[in-house]
Amino acid sequence: MKLKLKYDFKTGLEAVKKASKTFPDGSGIYKFMDCNKKVLYVGKAKNLKKRISSYISDKTQTNRIKLLINLTTNIDFIKTITEVDSFILENNLIKQYKPRFNVRLIDDKSYPYICITSSSEWPRIKKYRGKLSKNEKYFGPYSSVSSVDNVIRQIEGAFLLRSCTDNIFKSRKRPCILYQIKRCSAPCVDYVSKVEYKDLVDNAISFLNGNNSEVKSRLITQMKSASELQNYEKAAKLRDRISALSKISNETYSDLNNKENFDVIFLKRKENLISIHIFFFRSGKNLGNKDFLFEDNLCDETKKIFSQFLYFFYTSNAPPNEILLNTKPQDINILKSLLENKVSIKIPLKGKKRMILKMVEENVDASFEKRKKEKFKTNELLNSIKLKFTLKNIPKRIEIYDNSHLSGSNPTGAMVVFENGAFVKNSYRKFNIVCENNITNDDYFMMNQVMNRRFKNFNGWKKKLPQLILIDGGLGQLNIVKKILAEKKISNVDILGIAKGKNRNAGDEKILKFDKEFKLNKNDEVLFFFQRLRDEAHRFAVQSTKAKHHKSFKNSLFDEITGIGKKTKNLLLSYFGTIDNIKTAGEEDLKKVPGIGIKTAAKIYKEFNKNV
Repeated sequence: MKLKLKYDFKTGLEAVKKASKTFPDGSGIYKFMDCNKKVLYVGKAKNLKKRISSYISDKTQTNRIKLLINLTTNIDFIKTITEVDSFILENNLIKQYKPRFNVRLIDDKSYPYICITSSSEWPRIKKYRGKLSKNEKYFGPYSSVSSVDNVIRQIEGAFLLRSCTDNIFKSRKRPCILYQIKRCSAPCVDYVSKVEYKDLVDNAISFLNGNNSEVKSRLITQMKSASELQNYEKAAKLRDRISALSKISNETYSDLNNKENFDVIFLKRKENLISIHIFFFRSGKNLGNKDFLFEDNLCDETKKIFSQFLYFFYTSNAPPNEILLNTKPQDINILKSLLENKVSIKIPLKGKKRMILKMVEENVDASFEKRKKEKFKTNELLNSIKLKFTLKNIPKRIEIYDNSHLSGSNPTGAMVVFENGAFVKNSYRKFNIVCENNITNDDYFMMNQVMNRRFKNFNGWKKKLPQLILIDGGLGQLNIVKKILAEKKISNVDILGIAKGKNRNAGDEKILKFDKEFKLNKNDEVLFFFQRLRDEAHRFAVQSTKAKHHKSFKNSLFDEITGIGKKTKNLLLSYFGTIDNIKTAGEEDLKKVPGIGIKTAAKIYKEFNKNV
């Protein structure tokens, strides 16, 4: 079974002509839809009637617009009061429907910050995503969580700030291991005074604001003074902090010798690809970059794509004081008003910022070249797979399946997707296996359930079928998949299995097809590729099982205690921070939890200490 789209230019053109006669004047948005009522494209217009009429003329029709009209059977509109309203509505609908012919920000999560909770009595350093509060100090955004983790680790070593949650901080009776490894000053047990700790916090904030040399010079002076006074223990501690400071200065930042906060964003279209690169500069330092690279099947001009992208990005992330671009976006005044006119949007024409823009362009060109080489190599590899295993089609989309459980408990099935030369993480799916008592270690049973659910009701994400299914398993699992595909009347999908060798060593795997078994050379690129696919599916399956186990453990912890519901669980976890802290808490500590009565506290304490 394969769902097909209808390609009919005449029908599409009739839909455009009909819309041109019925659409009103004035601003609003319009939606092109296919025969399955799926939204193909969302656009906005100052005048809906004039805009939709422009699609009739052959002179303005690019190949992309002709393809859009080919697939269209109906066009709908929503009228708005102002052009600003239509701008916001257009972008919200693009986020909602993810139309094929519109730009969409694949990685639309907010970016991580370093936060110092300066409003706390004992400020804490932590990584943070989400809306920024005026009461705390934020530094970033950083391009990845790993960058934030690395900086926090080094800041801990240089300034000895605590990173534990407030609940853990309050419950400590002795210093944790971070104090032992010289990454915390142990304010939880009063090993440092409030005055001394405030000085550490102020120095950390000053450093993150870009005052590297000042902070370092201050510490060197203090170290020399301690050494002269023969306070060698203090001098050694300061030496260690200076060492940590030097490491973070050298490895994490690229200093531009200024104190400005700005983002540099560069968009370029080339060879049916669109690349957008963002570099984050805060306090004159490069905090990393992020690139977005996608296929160019879009119907919009570069200026509109840029405008939509900027709106998407800065509705999820706080903008800096200044945004530097390589080209002027459409609706720039609307963008500025939506950013509350607090942000300056410029195209630098000379000076250091122009040089930075050129540097970003070099990164964009390198990204294009890398993608071109990877695509060529992947296409060669996929063609090789088709020939080697005599497949029906080149496997442009591969779905990889694996199952996982913990000694039979919390069984989970996992589906990973590889498409267009990369793993598509927003297409990953997990299947909670339904079985008696939530316990089974029957791989055949799990595979049967996963496949039945994957290929049942071709709605939403299930509409898109793979060319190849790869199973982490043997002939038994392959036969189950084959049976289910036959029942669903799906005939154009190939099935392969990757089975571990006798000693389960990497390189000893066999690739299984129903009528043949393939033993590839240990250095074969195809084997490496299949191992990579299998390992990613295994990782995702295990991760999903562990998450399910942790959730079920958290829920079952209180199940045997009558009168403990969801609200009480949340109160306890919010106050103590971790399950272990709840289990080891004294009865008096439990009574201190807001909303927990004396009887409930006694009941919880008795349950967790009945074997003591």
